[in-house]
Amino acid sequence: MAMSRQDSRLRYRAVARLHAENIDQGFLPILGQDFLALLYQAIDESPDSALILAEEEGQVCGFIAGALDLKPVYRGLLRRWPALFLSLAPSLLIPTRLWRIIEIVRYSRKAGKGEAVESLPAAELLSVAVAPSCRGRGHAEALYIELARFFIERDQEAFKIVVGSELEHAHRFYRRMGAEPRAEIAVHGGTPSTAYVQQCADIHVSR
Repeated sequence: MAMSRQDSRLRYRAVARLHAENIDQGFLPILGQDFLALLYQAIDESPDSALILAEEEGQVCGFIAGALDLKPVYRGLLRRWPALFLSLAPSLLIPTRLWRIIEIVRYSRKAGKGEAVESLPAAELLSVAVAPSCRGRGHAEALYIELARFFIERDQEAFKIVVGSELEHAHRFYRRMGAEPRAEIAVHGGTPSTAYVQQCADIHVSR
């Protein structure tokens, strides 16, 4: 059964809250949950990207997002420019935040260019999070597999994941799932990151 607009908005808000509370090392949470909700709505509505949810008792307890191309996502955001402007207005007044927003857009446009990333897949895992109270139940693994299926259905054999060097738990998870480190790169102001490649057919799940 199709979700109502109200149900959809509540789910996007739930995803935004999960991101803000569990992916706090990056820059996006600083932009606020209103912006995150708009971003995940745009990801969900684009045919080239996916937003996959895990639920317990009717409540969103985890999500994963991935994309073949972020340009349609940005176009989706811009189509809602009044809401986008309102969500970003506080950050637009802070020069350091404004510059980081520009860096994110520049990174997405340069993805796949340069010696460090030219051989990486176009498909990318963008973000994944599971609420602390729901961890240890296989949600992250199940979401990861579903994203791989999404990419396979679009003729993608592999996808990349860019992981900040300080995120030790994330590195362990991706290695356990079968992802292999391929390049050391710097994005978002020179922050060192590892680019992993996951072959969709080679995902390992420990039971």
